[in-house]
Amino acid sequence: MTSEPDHDDLDLDAIEGLCAAATPDPVFAARAREAVPRLVAEVRRLRWLVEYGACPTAGTTGTEFVLPLDEEMLAYFREMADVLVERIGISRAEAVARINALYGTRESAAWGVELMGHEPPEYWAYGTYYPDHRHRLPVGDPLADADIDFSTLPVRPAPPKDSPFWTLEE
Repeated sequence: MTSEPDHDDLDLDAIEGLCAAATPDPVFAARAREAVPRLVAEVRRLRWLVEYGACPTAGTTGTEFVLPLDEEMLAYFREMADVLVERIGISRAEAVARINALYGTRESAAWGVELMGHEPPEYWAYGTYYPDHRHRLPVGDPLADADIDFSTLPVRPAPPKDSPFWTLEE
């Protein structure tokens, strides 16, 4: 069995040299030199997602969320982010990071996002911000949540700023 080389120490100069040697076209070589650092950064980002326990397709979805979502569930997850922005008052970047960290992991993806559609987006959104409150999350319904004093609830910490779950700029 051969050991895999350490890809975090990719030699960009060597890659650049190979790109230049591979083609006599100086325009192509210049474009390759520009693209290689971006490609290396993307590989590192995807590896980081895997290291953090993100679902296997994390970072390849083309949306702000790290897990693959069909159009219906993408709209649902965006509603969850809207709830956090509008009702909690956090930035959209933090809202998306919280959702990614909680629901974009291998563990969460394994049980499937379809289950989430049985509750309103508020229910799942509040779960990214507040830990379980007396074994019951707020549901976003003013009558059902009337007995909860939100100002006294502990707040779940946001994912670290340097984690790959932050996919939007603040």
